[in-house]
Amino acid sequence: MSSVLERLRSLARVVVEAMPHGAELEAVDTAEMVEAMRVLAGLRQSVGDAISLLAADIERQSVRELGTDGLAQRNGFKDGAGFVEDLTGVGRAEAAQLIRVGGLLKTAEAVAPAVSPSAADVGEPSLDALTALPGGWDAPVAVAMRNRWLTAAQGDALRHALGAPRVPELDGRWRDAVLTLIGDCWAAHWSPEDMAKAARRLRAALDSVAAEADAAARYRMRSLRRFVRASGMVHYDIDLDPESDARFYGPIKRILSPRFGGPRFVSEADIEAARVLEEDPRTNEQLQVDTLVDLMDRAVATDDRELFKTGEPQVMVAITADDLARAYAEFDGAPGSDADADARAGSDADADADADADARTRGDGSEVGGGGRSAQGIAWIDGSEFPISATAALRMICANGFTPMLFDESGRAIDVGKDRRFFTRQQRRAMAKRDGGCVYPSCDRPPGDCEAHHVNPWAARPQNQKSEVDDGVLLCRRHHKLVHDFGARIERRGAEFWLLWPRREPRVLVSKSAVMAQLRAQGKVA
Repeated sequence: MSSVLERLRSLARVVVEAMPHGAELEAVDTAEMVEAMRVLAGLRQSVGDAISLLAADIERQSVRELGTDGLAQRNGFKDGAGFVEDLTGVGRAEAAQLIRVGGLLKTAEAVAPAVSPSAADVGEPSLDALTALPGGWDAPVAVAMRNRWLTAAQGDALRHALGAPRVPELDGRWRDAVLTLIGDCWAAHWSPEDMAKAARRLRAALDSVAAEADAAARYRMRSLRRFVRASGMVHYDIDLDPESDARFYGPIKRILSPRFGGPRFVSEADIEAARVLEEDPRTNEQLQVDTLVDLMDRAVATDDRELFKTGEPQVMVAITADDLARAYAEFDGAPGSDADADARAGSDADADADADADARTRGDGSEVGGGGRSAQGIAWIDGSEFPISATAALRMICANGFTPMLFDESGRAIDVGKDRRFFTRQQRRAMAKRDGGCVYPSCDRPPGDCEAHHVNPWAARPQNQKSEVDDGVLLCRRHHKLVHDFGARIERRGAEFWLLWPRREPRVLVSKSAVMAQLRAQGKVA
C-alpha cells in the first residue's frame, strides 16, 4: 500500500469519527453554526480538489487513443467520465465537471508554485498576482481555484461558459476578460450561476463574429411539434430563439405579471385587476395556456391598452450606437437588393450564418466577414444573456411591440429626467438596460419583474426634487422590501452602485446587463 493511500484511509477514519451528529449541530449557537459551516465547506473543497485531480488522471489514462489499453476501458467503461461516475456515485455531468476542475488544478501546478492546502495559508486574493502569471488565457482561473480565491464551481463555470477563444489572436482579450470576471466575482460575491451568465455575456461581447453565428444557429433551431396523446390531450414541443421567445412569451408574462411577482401597480383599475388575477383559482400553468389561447382569439380585435393592463406590450432591445450604425449601413448600402428583401421578410439568418462561417480575424482582433463583409454587431433582449444579431434587432425595432434602447460610446443611456417623484417609463427602460434586472447579488429576476429604487430618497434629501436615471437602480419586489425593512442603503460612487448593509462589508452591485458588458469589453466603460 502506498503512503498516499495509507494517509487517505487514516484521514477518512479520523474525519468520520470527528463528524458531529445532527443533535450535536442543533445544540450549537448561531455564531458557531456559521463557523462550523465555513470549516466543513473548506474540508469539502479540499476533498473535492483531490477527487478532481484523480478524476483528471483517470481521464488522461483513458483517452480514446489508448483503445482497450485505457484505464476506463480495462475496467469495463467507455471513457474516463463513465469510470469516475461509477467510482464516485455522481451523475455524468458532475463527473465531467470533476475532470475539468482537475485539469485546471493541473494547469495551476504548471504555472505557479504549489501552496499549502490550508485555505488560511494562501493569502488575500490578488489580481496583480494573477495578471503576472505565465501560461495561457485560463491560467488565472486555475491558480485562483488552487489558491481558494475561487471555488471549484465558480472556476469551472467561468472556464466552461467563457470557452476557448475562436482564434489565437483573441487570447489577449480572453485573458483580460478572465481577470475582469474574477475581480467582479470577488466584489459582488457571485454564485457559480452568476459567473456563468456573466461569462456568456462577455464572450458574446468579445467576439461578435462568433456571437452572430451563434445567434443565426439558434434561429435555425426554432421548431414547433404537435402530438396527440392517447388520452386525447394535445402536446406541443416548442423551441424558440431569444427573439421569437420575446415575441411569444413577453405578452403572456406581462398579462400575468401579478401572478409572477411583477412590480406593483399604481392605478386603482390595475390594482383591482391584479387582485382578481391573484385570487384566480387556476394554476399558473393553466393560466398561461388560457392566456395564450385568448391571445390567439383576440390579438387582432383587442385594444392593447385593455388587454395589457400595465401599458403597451413593449419588449426592449438594447444596442450600441456603433452596432446600430453598422446594421443600418448594411441595409442602406444596397437598397432594394435581394439581401434587403430577405431582411424585410425576416429570412436573412441563413445568409448571415453562411457569411459568418467564412469570417476571419485579423491580428489586431477586429473582425472581417467572408467576402469583405464586416460583422454587423450584436444586440440584447431583456432577460437573456444570449445575443441576437444587430440586423435582427433592426427588424425588431421596426416592428410593433419592440422598443429600442440606444447606448453611446460612454455606456450612458438616454436620461429623461423630470421634476417628479416617480421615474418615468423612459427612465425605467434606461435603468433596465443599464442594470439588466435586479441588481441585488445573486438575484436573477429580469427587468420586467423589478421596481425602481431611489438611491437618494426624497425623505433623506428634500433638496433633490428630481428623479434622474442615475438616482435609481432596479430591485425585484422581494429585495426592494428587504433593503427598506433592514435599513440598508444603496449608494452611488462615481459610476458604481454599492450595497451598504448594516454591520456588513459594502458590496459593489455589478450590472447584469449584456450590452454594458459589451461596452466594458470594448474599453468604453470603466
